[in-house]
Amino acid sequence: MTLEGTHGLWGDLHVPDAAPAQADFTVLGIPFDGLASARKGAALAPERIRFWSRHVTPFSEDRTRLAGLVVRDAGDFPVADPASDFPKAAEVVAGLSNIPIFLGGDHSVTIPIFQGQRQRFAGKRLGLLWVDAHPDLCDDFDGSRLSHACVLRRGLEFGIDQQDVCLVGLRSWEEQEIDLIERGQMHVYTAADVAELGMKSVAADVRKILARCDAVHVSLDIDCLDPSAAPGTGIPEFGGLSSREALTLIQSLQGLPLVGLDVVEVAPPLDPSEATVFAALKIIMEFIAVVARGRAAFSG
Repeated sequence: MTLEGTHGLWGDLHVPDAAPAQADFTVLGIPFDGLASARKGAALAPERIRFWSRHVTPFSEDRTRLAGLVVRDAGDFPVADPASDFPKAAEVVAGLSNIPIFLGGDHSVTIPIFQGQRQRFAGKRLGLLWVDAHPDLCDDFDGSRLSHACVLRRGLEFGIDQQDVCLVGLRSWEEQEIDLIERGQMHVYTAADVAELGMKSVAADVRKILARCDAVHVSLDIDCLDPSAAPGTGIPEFGGLSSREALTLIQSLQGLPLVGLDVVEVAPPLDPSEATVFAALKIIMEFIAVVARGRAAFSG
């Protein structure tokens, strides 16, 4: 597609020659879907999300002005062999000096992100908001410990404390995940809980829990959304979050020590309308706005 953008990359926030120290955010794509257990296509998401980022404006939906923030798009980190390339990706993450925004890829790409963030904030309390239809707590899935169904299990092994993990939107389970879910110390809010309690109530609980942390990373699988809002994903699960509920959750994070976001499992070939790509892009831009409002409130 050769359609020209109405704005620059990332809604005019991208500064091509910005040094890492000058940027507020670093965007890094990880276009890999080799460990997805069902339908492929997520490897194409970074390119499509970037493409359509030229058609969003530097404002959030509440008219927060994002101009002045600097996004440094560092391109893509290629993954051919996860066993050897994931540790290299973790080193890149560990060396970042600002707030990274990662574009998956299937959810397995978050394994090196967790490892790098844990190294980055060594000695500090790293909290995690996990927004997903699945807990991804399998120890081994389909013969691999690096599967997209094993991501959070690996994150816990890297040293993320269960008490500092909030999972929102869950509605699908594997047998080997049940003990950790039912006997562990993680804070679980299913999609049904959100429907019954309301997202504002759930988000208030999540915020209270994560406020105890020194740093907070957000990992969002687009299948957290109901397939009516985001059909372009490998394993769409009926009964998910609405787009408004997802935005309410992201917007509730203002003031927390946010240190990163990954958005994964967007599979453009599975959604010709590209509504799923636009959903991911909206979440990313609203995350940027949350950081902007938090900084404005702090400086004020």
